[in-house]
Amino acid sequence: MSVIDEAARLNAVGRRREAVALVEQAAASGDAEALFAMANWRLFGLFGSRDLAAAHRLLDRAVERGFVEAVRTKAMLIGNGTGCVADPAKAAQLLQAIKAVDPYASLQLNFMDGMAPDCDFGADGAETLCDAPLVKRLRAFLTSGECAYLTGLAEPHLRPSFVTNPQTGAQMPHPIRTSSGMSFGPTQEDLVIRRINERIAQVSATLVDCGEPLHILRYTPGQEYKPHTDSMPGEANQRVWTVLIYLNDDYEGGETCFPKAGVEVWGAAGDALIFQNVTADGRPDPASLHAGLPVTAGVKWLATRWIRARPYHPWMN
Repeated sequence: MSVIDEAARLNAVGRRREAVALVEQAAASGDAEALFAMANWRLFGLFGSRDLAAAHRLLDRAVERGFVEAVRTKAMLIGNGTGCVADPAKAAQLLQAIKAVDPYASLQLNFMDGMAPDCDFGADGAETLCDAPLVKRLRAFLTSGECAYLTGLAEPHLRPSFVTNPQTGAQMPHPIRTSSGMSFGPTQEDLVIRRINERIAQVSATLVDCGEPLHILRYTPGQEYKPHTDSMPGEANQRVWTVLIYLNDDYEGGETCFPKAGVEVWGAAGDALIFQNVTADGRPDPASLHAGLPVTAGVKWLATRWIRARPYHPWMN
């Protein structure tokens, strides 16, 4: 039994301190798996406080020992700039070192070679569907291959949409969203997803660091996203823009509807919808009310990126 397995067993029976001490001791002796585990603890604030500098130092030690998962994670963080300056070229070099033994590293590198330059995706070709709120559609924003890449990576991680009951603290079905979803956080935003996020920033004339993690939604027949606004009252760092990307089109129903604006959109695979959530003075715009209508047949896949007024890195706090 590995140190990590034994620590998990101890933690499961309530012996948390022993579990943590076991991993810390193994890390101190240079165990690569333990170093990697502790790097994740510091990255996400588990079994102690969040400390991104410490996370990078622990990852570096695991990388020196050739631990493939650590190399891959280090490449993710360097590529998307979590706890460091983003350096996709350096991230690619790390992936090159493990591509022979890591299919995911090979997949990223091969896919990056075939991606079109971001300069090919300007906002000038966007079609304005509404002025108040501002709603634009950009055709063929993603290729079919890019759409499939996102859905393929997301599918194993999908979870039903739940919220926390404020009275009991228990998880309960989301009151307005009945889809399944997942987000590409700092250890999942690979070089391909980072390139897509940079493209989103380009066409929305925003900074890539202002975007929340790219979120994937899947709707099966009968599922919907009831009328809502993406802005958040009282939020200091407001969601000013939303970018929706349709990842497939072999379904029926599921239109994106702006009831107050009289706009209804059914996007082809790869199309992007860009709309503003706030008024000119930065306040939440009630006219941006929108809904994902119920899917009547097939399965709908959608990517969403909510873009804040200022850089948004909650995992760095």
